[in-house]
Amino acid sequence: MKVLASEVIQTLKDASFKSEEFKIGKTTLKKADGTGFNPALDFLKQVIQESPIAEAVINVNKSVVIKIQSNIINLPLLYPGPVEKLTEAEKEYDVNIYAVIEAEKINSSHLRIDQIGTAEDLISANPDLQANFKDWMAEQFDRLDHPDKDQKDNEE
Repeated sequence: MKVLASEVIQTLKDASFKSEEFKIGKTTLKKADGTGFNPALDFLKQVIQESPIAEAVINVNKSVVIKIQSNIINLPLLYPGPVEKLTEAEKEYDVNIYAVIEAEKINSSHLRIDQIGTAEDLISANPDLQANFKDWMAEQFDRLDHPDKDQKDNEE
């Protein structure tokens, strides 16, 4: 799936992308079979077929929010300015799927974003996207549960 950067930028500036919130706890998200986050992925899969930019917001608890977003660049949807600066308006870009975590203890910027797949992966139900998201979440929860581990790893 490709989309013009100018369309994405306008969507971001207008904040006219679809967004839905889900309350899914950490235990459910960490289910061994990886189905705990299916409602969020299913929502995103449905809406990006109509409009390529969207997000599913997973409220884990008061201090942790995970977002699954579609975008053309690995920046949160709340930042249209940098997207505009880093893209060419009349160029088509692939739509990718990004996992975003917002948590005070995740790192110094309180935010991490990583690509977990493409829009095509999501639409075609590619199991790699679900596996990537499950692994990514496990890594982020490990960071939150063991904040000293990252610091020790960086010192080595």
